[in-house]
Amino acid sequence: MKILFLYAELADYTIACLKALKKRDVEIMVLHFPVNPEAPFRFDFTEIGHFKCVNDFSTYKDFIQAIRKFDPAVIVCGGWQNKWYLRACFRFRDRLNILTLDNHWNNSLQQKILRILSPFTLKFLFRKLWVPGEHQIQYAEKLSFRRDQIIEGFYCCDTDRFNQLFDKNRAAKAQQFPKRILCVARYIPVKNYPFLWSAFIRFREQYGSDWELWCAGTGEQFDERIEHPAIKHLGFVQKEEWEKVIANTGVFVLASLSEPWGVVVQEFAAAGYPLLLSSEVGAASGFLNADNGFSFHPEKEEELVELFRKVAGMTDAELNLMGNNSHNHAQRITPYTWADALLKAAAGSGSGSVSRLHSK
Repeated sequence: MKILFLYAELADYTIACLKALKKRDVEIMVLHFPVNPEAPFRFDFTEIGHFKCVNDFSTYKDFIQAIRKFDPAVIVCGGWQNKWYLRACFRFRDRLNILTLDNHWNNSLQQKILRILSPFTLKFLFRKLWVPGEHQIQYAEKLSFRRDQIIEGFYCCDTDRFNQLFDKNRAAKAQQFPKRILCVARYIPVKNYPFLWSAFIRFREQYGSDWELWCAGTGEQFDERIEHPAIKHLGFVQKEEWEKVIANTGVFVLASLSEPWGVVVQEFAAAGYPLLLSSEVGAASGFLNADNGFSFHPEKEEELVELFRKVAGMTDAELNLMGNNSHNHAQRITPYTWADALLKAAAGSGSGSVSRLHSK
């Protein structure tokens, strides 16, 4: 089977999922936007498939010609913002076109209009929606997609890699749990870093704690980062550098004002971290439970201060138990279940082109 992915932004977890799909004897082509300078991953495309940046096409005609030459049975389109991607799905609407969706329904005027237009637009171009979780399923249903037209589990981390890091550090953390809280997020307004820093400093001052806060990421607000002896700014951390960071930190926090999902939550759940998540983090619905962490309002500083105090007062055994529970919850979605979900949707689509390629 040939599957085309029209992606906006590539991420490291995307590569893990595509590698799992490749093992299912699938030929893959990925057209994507340039690498985001705020997330400058170094990708390894070896043995996955054909990758090409859309900026490398001089004209739309060349873009369409590349798709026609590949002749995909399935097209997975990352959102509806890019006009070239939508026009391609219209041009190849005889294939199984799948739209990915990670937004929540917030009852905005734009969403209300889209809900009215969806039966004549989105449903005309796409036969299925692929979503990460329950919030997105609710939105998909409002867009007139039936439950059997919705695929779950779109976002997934590289569970193999983070499971290995969990196994490697489990014994050391059981002996002495690191008194360091880790946040991994871009330095942009929606990630709510100033709120996080303020809450942490207030916690340190009120309770005289020796815990530290480590922050990993970069972005437009990086130069505005706060300087504090207990707060460490790591900058952007490449894949091979995470082993040391994970060995030296113990609890994961994400204070986002808005986060439709957040694959990073599953990554650090798999690595065995207790979780402190803003109530606006979508991935909490998949990986946060009463036995592995806590939720807080992203604008109520006293709530986060109290959670910092609560975590700091726990024993190493209690924190490790929460981390183990996080690790177990993270296994509900893997790159292999991701690949299987896509292939199951393709096999059950009744698409003539899909059936034709299966028979070759």
